[in-house]
Amino acid sequence: SKRKSRLGTKSASKTAITYLRVSTADQATRGGRDEGFSIPAQREANTRKAESLDAVIVEEFVDAGESGTSAAKRPELQRMLAYVREHRVDYCIVHKLDRLARSRADDVAIHFALQQSGVTLVSTSENIDETPSGMLMHGIMSSIAEFYSRNLANEVTKGLVQKASLGGTVTRAPIGYKNIHVTDEIGRINRTVEIDAERAHLVTWA
Repeated sequence: SKRKSRLGTKSASKTAITYLRVSTADQATRGGRDEGFSIPAQREANTRKAESLDAVIVEEFVDAGESGTSAAKRPELQRMLAYVREHRVDYCIVHKLDRLARSRADDVAIHFALQQSGVTLVSTSENIDETPSGMLMHGIMSSIAEFYSRNLANEVTKGLVQKASLGGTVTRAPIGYKNIHVTDEIGRINRTVEIDAERAHLVTWA
């Protein structure tokens, strides 16, 4: 995950690190997905931001396919926090605040750790800074990210419950069964499972 920016050849008085994250492995290489941007797209935006700050990117931290709901479970985030304790860094650049944290508690803890190390958090797409208005915006965006995360979890759970209540299944069929699509009397397509005639007897035998 270590990558030196092309800014490394430019003379600058400031240093920066960048943090990139997507929730799925697929988003790590593809662009324009529902998590906002792929890793390459985030990298490009963060590099442009560093240029505008006249800063050299000295280290990059990438959590590819890691959920933002728990800071403790993201190894590159933890490595980044350890890095700023040992090295002089002026800026930590993220594409959006929700790349850094999806809970208000994590956001406060991460921001405090960066501040303690003298690092200014910068978002490429949100107007946050250390001014009162910037801190207010930071708090609002952090709260919105937490709401989105919790609401999405509720919607997914609601969808799974609704699917099960209609007789559908919510996981891939186990060996001995197969996934099928069934159309009900009003034309709705429902995914369910049925016994796999070719393999069921082998499972029973095993």
